Amino acid sequence: MKFLVYSLLLFHFSSFVESSKCTDCIASGKHWCVTVNECGFSPCVTSVSKPLNCPELPDKAHAYDDNFVRTKIVPMTAAANNVNPEKCFKSRIPTMSISKTFSTNCSEVGPQSNCFGFTSFDTTQKVLVMSFRGTDSPLQLTDEILDFFTGKKQFFPDAGNIFTYFYDAFFFLWNAGLQQDIRQLKYKYPDYELWVVGHSLGGAIASVAASYVVHTGLFTGDKVKLVTMGQPRTGDYDYATWHDKTFPYSFRIVHHKDIVPHIPPQEGADKLFHHRTEVWYNNNMTTTDPYHICAEADGLYCSNRQLDTDIPDHLTYFGVFFPDWHFTC
Repeated sequence: MKFLVYSLLLFHFSSFVESSKCTDCIASGKHWCVTVNECGFSPCVTSVSKPLNCPELPDKAHAYDDNFVRTKIVPMTAAANNVNPEKCFKSRIPTMSISKTFSTNCSEVGPQSNCFGFTSFDTTQKVLVMSFRGTDSPLQLTDEILDFFTGKKQFFPDAGNIFTYFYDAFFFLWNAGLQQDIRQLKYKYPDYELWVVGHSLGGAIASVAASYVVHTGLFTGDKVKLVTMGQPRTGDYDYATWHDKTFPYSFRIVHHKDIVPHIPPQEGADKLFHHRTEVWYNNNMTTTDPYHICAEADGLYCSNRQLDTDIPDHLTYFGVFFPDWHFTC
């Protein structure tokens, strides 16, 4: 047991030292060669040129827990596909209660496009929840894709830029009653932790939501757990940098060949960039399947190293086919 603890401490210390060396290397104008863990080594099979891609793992106090995600996060994420989310909790998280649901048009122009989310609370676990539904129609998906070509909108003065559609979608929900309800829940349960979850579009909205309530001082970053599944790239490099400095517990789960985490593409002068930390299940996500905690933020590693992508893998996470959750939970 002592050897195991020592090994874990040594591993995290080594990870910290390696990340520091990598950051210093890039600051000096060179690249960090991941293949041999050396600065400026050439030729290099896999190199890092951005500080956020320097190898770094979450600290032990904020480690990823597969069982926690399966038993707590998955039901709350999938429940956003049901207009009556509380129905999904009864057999899975019976201590969780719905506070309110929010449904609103989140398309600024063109045909109506609906966004949906809910808040809930659990007095046993001392937790508040914000959960957001993913893209629910081909029309909404088209709207998101077309919006990519219109650029991004400034988010916070010190936190980079957010993809316009995700930015607007959050604020449509925020102004549709989410703001008032989460403030009331915070007032009633001031010491509770906040869990923010979402799948697909919902994952992007969850990222914005968590960032906004912390940026405005409603919660502190250490009191928030952000877990998303199949999240598309949500903001630029500056946003990812701010996010990683703010949230000690933040995981983006990617299923096998899911195509959505690779869009919008990293193109243009102001590229979109994922924040940490990716958890990649390069399998069917059964209870016995392994997973990989990616030490890099958004380089050619983990799920990004695959050339093949898949839509069905986006719709199913941990054995749950999210579009059918409306009928099956």
